[in-house]
Amino acid sequence: MPQLDQITVSFLSQLIPLLAVLALIYVMAALLLPKVQGTIDARAKRVADDLDAADKAHARADEVEEDYRTSLNEARGEANSLTSDAKSRVAAENEKRLAAADERLNARLAEAEAELNKQREAALAEISDVAADATRQIVERVSSGSVTAAEAQAAVKEAMANG
Repeated sequence: MPQLDQITVSFLSQLIPLLAVLALIYVMAALLLPKVQGTIDARAKRVADDLDAADKAHARADEVEEDYRTSLNEARGEANSLTSDAKSRVAAENEKRLAAADERLNARLAEAEAELNKQREAALAEISDVAADATRQIVERVSSGSVTAAEAQAAVKEAMANG
């Protein structure tokens, strides 16, 4: 049958290129597949190594940060201690200065009060003398009598004592 004969020839003509292509695919797979797989494995290993290195670096960075925070807290504590010591010294020094200034002011105040009392007594004595003299003159003018200076002085002292 000629139709079948034609199928056989046509089939054989397609079978040879098919076998050639399959052989080529097998050779390529046998030669290239191990190289590609090796590249993939090497890349996976490199990525895993990089991730391990990153984890180690991250852990080291955490340690460094913890050390940094610890030293920073220690430095802060030391600075606070130094500051409080300095404040204490300055406060004590200021207290001494204030005490000395207070003593000087109290001494000056005592001197001023003494001077004021002295001047008050002098003024009262002078007022007493003036009042006694005025009393004597008033008594002489109002009543034609006379009063001695001692009597006028005694009357003024009595009046000043009674308010």
